[in-house]
Amino acid sequence: MKLISYFLPILLIGCSSVSKHDYTFIEIPNEINKDPKKTLSKEDTEYDIEQTLYALNTAYSGRKFLPKNEFKNLTQSIGSITGSSSAYELCQQIDNFMDKVSDNHLNAKFGNKPCFASPLSRDGKVGSNFYRETKDIPWKVQLAKKNKKMALLISITGFPKSTSPVWKGFIDKVKHLLPQSQFVIIDMRGNGGGDDNKGAELANLLAGANLKRPYNRQWNGFTPESFQVFINTFEYWARLNKDDGKEVPPYILALKKEFIEKRDKAIKGEPPQTQTDDGKLGEGFVYAKSIQKPIYILIDADCASSCESTTDYFELNQLVKTVGENTAGYIHFGNNGSVFLKNSGIQLQMAISYNSYIDGRFIEKKGITPKIAVPSGKNAMDYAWADFIKQKH
Repeated sequence: MKLISYFLPILLIGCSSVSKHDYTFIEIPNEINKDPKKTLSKEDTEYDIEQTLYALNTAYSGRKFLPKNEFKNLTQSIGSITGSSSAYELCQQIDNFMDKVSDNHLNAKFGNKPCFASPLSRDGKVGSNFYRETKDIPWKVQLAKKNKKMALLISITGFPKSTSPVWKGFIDKVKHLLPQSQFVIIDMRGNGGGDDNKGAELANLLAGANLKRPYNRQWNGFTPESFQVFINTFEYWARLNKDDGKEVPPYILALKKEFIEKRDKAIKGEPPQTQTDDGKLGEGFVYAKSIQKPIYILIDADCASSCESTTDYFELNQLVKTVGENTAGYIHFGNNGSVFLKNSGIQLQMAISYNSYIDGRFIEKKGITPKIAVPSGKNAMDYAWADFIKQKH
């Protein structure tokens, strides 16, 4: 999900180590261990566990919003880890405990891969996205004809930063081809998320308004630690570019600078920045303002995070039908930063935000249920075409 600038104060949940440290305790280390077989001493393990608990208690939004007792059980379980092990074994233990809570984004990684493979992990089984991404361009817009019916096909395979040049021409092409079509199919199968601003822009275009969304205002953490996990992430991205011999993209440097400023203001106790509209407010659906054409959104078990929030941006659009299978269920916890444990090099990913639905539903790890369910092994695209063709127009 996208980063936003609306933050609320947070309360610390008791942990004996919280008062002993500050944000510097979870700063990214100068050197990150890359050897999964590295042997950790008892003291090494204890230090990394203390870092983990400190980050969870001061930065992670789940301490406030996980279902009853889940956070308490998580911290108690991680706190029970003792003794020496390899870096990867420690990662597996932490990630196994994290996998048990109702937050799909929370995990422990080594080499940028989660260390515990959940048996609930699924691949999409309702056909592949019609577009095979080329040259890092995450979208394709084209017309398609079947049974004398014309569809506008819009594929979005991922959500890079919305200001990236890879989005050049996307909205303009949709606008150009839209009048030539009778209906729209948006294919987001396999889309793992990112920055959903372009998804919101597309949703607003087709609704003819900044359409109201099914969420309450997003809750965000506002402690130095919650900002530090983002600073760690941006610094890590910068290092990856440098390791590849590339210039660090200006937007990464700008984000790091922005969050350092936010962290430093939080340290001084300055009040959080707010904005009157965080993107979740908007108008009700008005048919006359809309494109007045049926819209089908293809979703699958690989549609996650910003793919899901984009799907939700269309929820109150009465022209829309979702087609496929349940999405991945990366819904309620978002805006994820990282902590890199000093001795093991384990990367902890954790959210500092929480998203809730106005109607109170909680669907983390369950996902969005499509209006038109597609059997496993069948192609959601075929079902969208079939549903439109059978309608009276």
